[in-house]
Amino acid sequence: MNKLMRVSLVGLGALLTAGAAFAADHPPVLATPGKLLFEDDFARGEMPPKWRAGKGSFEIHAGVVTAAEKPEDKHGAYAYANPRFAYKDIVAEFSFKFDGSKGCHFMMEDSTYKGSHAGHIIRATITPVSVQLADSKFGGMKNEIFEKNKDPKTTPEEKKQIQASIKDKSATIKVTLDRAQWHQTRVAVVGDEMLISIDGKPAGYLKSEGVNHPTKNMVGFTIAGKSAQLDNVKVWEATAVPDWSSRRATVVAGMQQQ
Repeated sequence: MNKLMRVSLVGLGALLTAGAAFAADHPPVLATPGKLLFEDDFARGEMPPKWRAGKGSFEIHAGVVTAAEKPEDKHGAYAYANPRFAYKDIVAEFSFKFDGSKGCHFMMEDSTYKGSHAGHIIRATITPVSVQLADSKFGGMKNEIFEKNKDPKTTPEEKKQIQASIKDKSATIKVTLDRAQWHQTRVAVVGDEMLISIDGKPAGYLKSEGVNHPTKNMVGFTIAGKSAQLDNVKVWEATAVPDWSSRRATVVAGMQQQ
């Protein structure tokens, strides 16, 4: 066996081993992970160089980052992976604990897209009582809708009509999560479909055109209210699980959608 072939086989073996370890914890539902794009176990003392923090506070202690909103900011605490990387379909995993926070948002954006506020494309929101998957591109962050909702002249009735018009751009599902415990989360995005699993169980699903945005280049977190803790963030390129189309209806039926 020549040297090049040996190196290739070793590399392939490592890739298959990593994939097997991933699947062994919780088998993929919508998407299978491929090339690793980003990872962070926070084994250092500060957020840089792997993150660009914006508003709020982010502090690392003992390999865990604690993020909290500052009341004076009037905006959730947020941080994005650094440097940016291009992607379309991904599997992302992270561990979180509410630690007083009312919500943890995993954000997927495109900094070059001008059709939505701040390039927001899609997000997964977790609270102690619900998860929400949202197509921000064509939903609440679409420029026309965002500006209309911000306009003080917009009446409550008009806002109700706006919400009704974008109802299919998000999905909210009831859950019950222990605020004091760590939870493992997986967010999978393939084509126009997005699925979130928490502690190994599918917890939310959305099919919407904005999910299929082809040029996403940012991933990050927004923490609402008091502090939340985060750890073990990983992002992979993704491909659809071959039998997903035949299992989709059964998986979605197992979730309690509001």
